[in-house]
Amino acid sequence: MTEAAAGAGGGRTLAGPEKREARLTKDLEENLLHLREVLGIGESFDVVERRLEIGGRAAAVIFVDGLVKDDVMTDVLRHLLCVERADLAPVALEAVLRRHLPHIEVNRAGTFTEVIDNVLSGPVALIIDGADEAVIIDARAYPAREPEEPELERVLRGSRDGFVETIVFNTALIRRRVRDANLRVELIPVGKRSKTDVALIYIKDIANSDLVDTVRQRLKDIEVAGIPMAEKTVEEFLLGRKAWWNPFPLIRLTERPDVAAVHLFEGHVLVAVDTSPSVIMLPTTFFHHIQHAEEFREDVLAGVYIRLVRFAAIFL
Repeated sequence: MTEAAAGAGGGRTLAGPEKREARLTKDLEENLLHLREVLGIGESFDVVERRLEIGGRAAAVIFVDGLVKDDVMTDVLRHLLCVERADLAPVALEAVLRRHLPHIEVNRAGTFTEVIDNVLSGPVALIIDGADEAVIIDARAYPAREPEEPELERVLRGSRDGFVETIVFNTALIRRRVRDANLRVELIPVGKRSKTDVALIYIKDIANSDLVDTVRQRLKDIEVAGIPMAEKTVEEFLLGRKAWWNPFPLIRLTERPDVAAVHLFEGHVLVAVDTSPSVIMLPTTFFHHIQHAEEFREDVLAGVYIRLVRFAAIFL
């Protein structure tokens, strides 16, 4: 039965936001009908729906081509196709999660909103007939370049890696240098349409809790369709409109993970935005902006001398 027929028969047809907030049903075809309409399956070439049979039950996987790692996806499908009919009794979802996908990061999604948001972020959605929840399989692999030394922050001595446009890689570079159990990386989606991942990074027992709360709340209060300009858009919302008259920068940007780690130990808060190789560091003062990564690799006297020369050159 189509949605139109259901509506004509006295049933209630879901539409718009109401449909997305609705929960999945145990009818595979009904679930796929909603997802095809919202995700544009059949209209967008890169949104893929693949039908398969798992243990004698009809099922489907939905994913975005280009955001999924091919070898992981192949491995997942191979495991799923080996599921026997007896393995799905009595609860299909539990059997799939525990017995056949033990090595994959998986979660459950009970609403269309959760399924849609996950699929557009890269993971694969597995929907089985008879189950009112979807299995979300994290097999994503964003297009990314290798970490390289930033052009504007080159040093003679020091590491040659730098942040890239993939937020997961950037947080990994920071954690490699800050192996502290108190390091916190909170993920906050920003943008009603883009839902860009923004990470709030701080060391819990060093950073000022009031500062962390303020930054977190300002990130959550951002109401825009999307942030295609990444960290620049976030910066404007963090600083607010009252900062327009100030000619001095109120935040500092860096593409070096070692510089970001140093600021974390000093109590600063970092904000990393997916699709941007620059990380925001705040709060900052005038003196933070005359620092350079090279100074951290020099002797104390040499570092202080270089900084004083740079400071004097500003006023000459």
